[in-house]
Amino acid sequence: MNGNILQNDKTIAVNAQYRMHYHMIPPVGWMNDPNGLIYYGGKYHLFFQSNPHETAMGTMCWGHFISDDLISYSYAGIALAADNDGESIYSGGAIECDGQMVLLYTLHYEKDGVKWEEVHAARSSDGINFIKCGRVFDNVGLPKNISRTDFRDPCPAKVGDEYFVFVGGKDTKKNAGVIAVLAGRDPFHLSYRFTIGPYYELGDMGECPSYCRIDGKDVIVVSGCSVPARANDFKNLNSSVIIVGEIDFESGCMLIDSIKEIDKGDAFYAPQFVRGADRPVIVGWLETWGKRYLTHELRHGWSGSFTIPRELSIKNGEVFQSPVASLNKYCFPADKPSQCMSIDIELGIGDGVIISADNGSVMLGNDCRVFLDTTLSNNLNGCVRHTNSKYERCVVRALVDVSGIELFVDGGRESISSRIFLDGKYSIVCRGNARILGINEIRVKR
Repeated sequence: MNGNILQNDKTIAVNAQYRMHYHMIPPVGWMNDPNGLIYYGGKYHLFFQSNPHETAMGTMCWGHFISDDLISYSYAGIALAADNDGESIYSGGAIECDGQMVLLYTLHYEKDGVKWEEVHAARSSDGINFIKCGRVFDNVGLPKNISRTDFRDPCPAKVGDEYFVFVGGKDTKKNAGVIAVLAGRDPFHLSYRFTIGPYYELGDMGECPSYCRIDGKDVIVVSGCSVPARANDFKNLNSSVIIVGEIDFESGCMLIDSIKEIDKGDAFYAPQFVRGADRPVIVGWLETWGKRYLTHELRHGWSGSFTIPRELSIKNGEVFQSPVASLNKYCFPADKPSQCMSIDIELGIGDGVIISADNGSVMLGNDCRVFLDTTLSNNLNGCVRHTNSKYERCVVRALVDVSGIELFVDGGRESISSRIFLDGKYSIVCRGNARILGINEIRVKR
């Protein structure tokens, strides 16, 4: 294999060939959902689902990144791990309470045909060392139609004087995904309040709900399992959506303005808001379920990545997303393409841009709708994905990192994300009247 071989804890050899440079990646082993994203004590703390012992799901714990600006980061080790056989620490969120960082997480138990999931908490006064506080909600308090065994990913937010916790769930009578909302005067003593959904867009199980108030609207990002494909939407096994509307926390209902798929690509899942940030920012997993993972199959010793953190805004009722502004300070004008770059491209109908390397290529184009074609990019899951909207002419910002690509179309009106595995010197060829407006190399020290 090409690339440098690194040793981590003398357990797994990590091949650096396809490791990202400016996206957050695990030092070793498997990564999936972002967890407990919070600004606390002058730093961003970003936790994630981690299995440091192999490059697949297994006994899960929470890994921990720390960042000053959501781009440059350091690895802070394992924050939460299971205590008993059969247990895993599954996804959840974070919030500050009385000066302490509080993590709410899913204690998942599965062994010998027995399975259950509960909401537990841990607290810390320094954001590094955590004391587990035990179960904070008894599933017996759920309505009878809400599953007690598929009940996970608690994500807290403070609204007024109360803490509201959004939890992914399933309506067992309808076999449909929902969001259960718990509440309490503190995050350690919670009771059931109400349910949001079910909705078509949540499939048969809601996962990883996260709440934020944006531009006068209540916004939830949430993922759905096994959502049936519909026109150009929901082409993955699982998908993520943005719900915009108004929540009446007293009466326990949400009036929906819109539900929109967040990303049209085949590598985006489980986004979560960064609690305590000075603007609405989400971070997702730059992958999804039901596919092959190249670095796992190549035995490179690691698998998974965060997306670039994305700032959200609402303009004329539409949700826009764009890479966090702090990325710009790592961008330097370049006269040639590289593995780590930001490209601004103007595309009219019939135009396209091909980014090539020694072993393959990826294509961006506009056939009335903007598309990303990864069929020749060696990602084992190559596909062509389109925007929903039609564009006679638009600007696309493409973020390329060693094994990933994220497109932001028309100022962030839509996005398409995928994985690419290209080797060698990069080149760019324009078709039709496509124009390269600028190329910036992205340099982040590790």
